[in-house]
Amino acid sequence: MGVWDIVRNRKPETVEVDGWQVERRLFESRIEGRGPLIADECGGQCCLHGVYASLPERDKILAHADRIADIMDETQSRDTGDWFEDDIHEDSDYPGGLCIGTAVYNDKCAFLNADGLCVLQLLEPELDLAEGERLKPFYCCLFPLTTWYGRLEFDDMCHGVRPCCTLKADGKSASIDAFAYELQLAMGEEGYAKLCRLAADANGHAGSREPAKAESPRGE
Repeated sequence: MGVWDIVRNRKPETVEVDGWQVERRLFESRIEGRGPLIADECGGQCCLHGVYASLPERDKILAHADRIADIMDETQSRDTGDWFEDDIHEDSDYPGGLCIGTAVYNDKCAFLNADGLCVLQLLEPELDLAEGERLKPFYCCLFPLTTWYGRLEFDDMCHGVRPCCTLKADGKSASIDAFAYELQLAMGEEGYAKLCRLAADANGHAGSREPAKAESPRGE
């Protein structure tokens, strides 16, 4: 087979599903561990440097400032002025095209406590949030997936650091199953079901894969 035959037969890096360009390794790969929502595999490594949040997400967090501050520990600042960076950035992946970073305080995200747990996530079950509504920013919930101008892809930031965020050919879990929550968060149930069918085709089991149950980090 010549070079041009190889090029012609090479799969594109992404497939289009419901308007997303989805990176193939999100449904054709395996991961070393069982998934991002498995507590004993995740040490909160991905959260240390903070995250970018939309301005509405920032405002929602500040609206619950008193209750958030109440559950912070001695390693965190209860001063809301220490919670976010000063600069606002333009980014079309965020509602309104603007985002702001959560601040790093004591060498970790301002919302991470001494146990490496996010106080926003801890508080969510205590709030009267509508179904599907979150206090924790979208891109926190989405990791180790991320988006880039309409592309849904794997974020390599913690690859090789934690088993839940490490792609490995002989890993314990298929990425399509391990990232079920994150994929459904981005694509919805219908989009995820379509992706599962593509995963089945890729593995020679056309139409046989059932969508994995997406476990919520709030335990719902």
